[in-house]
Amino acid sequence: MYDDTHPSPLLIAVAGTLGGRIDKHFGQAEEFHIYRQGVDGPELVETRSVTAHEQPGDEDRRDTICRMLADCRMLLVAKIGPVPQERLAGIGIEATDLHAGKNVDDTVAELFAAKAAVATTDATVDSTDFRLLHAMLRVSDMERSLDFYTRLLGMTVLEQREHKKNQFTQVYLGYGAGWEGMCLELVFNWSNEETYVLGNAFGHVAISVPSVTRLCDRLAAAGVPMPRPPRSQRHGDNIVAFVEDPDGHRIELVQFPS
Repeated sequence: MYDDTHPSPLLIAVAGTLGGRIDKHFGQAEEFHIYRQGVDGPELVETRSVTAHEQPGDEDRRDTICRMLADCRMLLVAKIGPVPQERLAGIGIEATDLHAGKNVDDTVAELFAAKAAVATTDATVDSTDFRLLHAMLRVSDMERSLDFYTRLLGMTVLEQREHKKNQFTQVYLGYGAGWEGMCLELVFNWSNEETYVLGNAFGHVAISVPSVTRLCDRLAAAGVPMPRPPRSQRHGDNIVAFVEDPDGHRIELVQFPS
């Protein structure tokens, strides 16, 4: 029926009501509908049940889903967290909740068309509205780092957040133009007990783009690793994605609300 590779044509898995909307959460969906592009548009290939694909023993449910959807390139769900999203990305599945609540047939048709359009273009990317946003550094002592960057280097704190659920402090700093210029993001992980060394303290560089999804489709077609496909931020209306450069450095792509 299917194997562990990505055959042609492209397959898209959907956690939603058949013929209805994308309305199932990744962790709660009991079955996934599989679509491929037909001559006259998207066609339903089959419906795969999580229970039917379980193996004897105590296999983790997420392992079951990853195995049963291994031949799919995309997964549309109503909600998914960054951890399972990154896990799926690791086996080549772009999982996203950006289309939550939308009509399944219309959304699948639009995605097939978008993927096909990207695959046939070789035009240079239009970076007119791109700009560097920030570079992220992990620090071992936030107060010491803030003193250095503000008192000694003259930066201004633009925003500070305490993330109690994920146990870290996040501070943005910048000069003069503030958010209009490139910023520095400092992150202090509360539970980290090891001293950071040069190399593992660097987090990522962030770039603002007008359409994250369109750019990610182009990058995916070029074989660029994408550990986190586009998704909405939990603490705002931005859409973000993470890709990797040839050396494995992460780049955060950010689309601000229009």
